[in-house]
Amino acid sequence: MDTYIHLSDTDAMWQVRVYCDGRREVARLAQEDVPEGVERYLVQFWAAAT
Repeated sequence: MDTYIHLSDTDAMWQVRVYCDGRREVARLAQEDVPEGVERYLVQFWAAAT
C-alpha cells in the first residue's frame, strides 16, 4: 500500500517504532496459497527531542 503520511509543516526529526505480527503464520500459510490479511503492522511516530 502506497500511502503518504504528512507529519509536520516544519523541518523536524522523528522517531519511529514499527511492530509486525503474523510473519510466522504467513510463512506457514504460504506453503499452500498466497495468504492475505494475516500480517499486522503498528507504526508509531513521535517528534524527537531537540
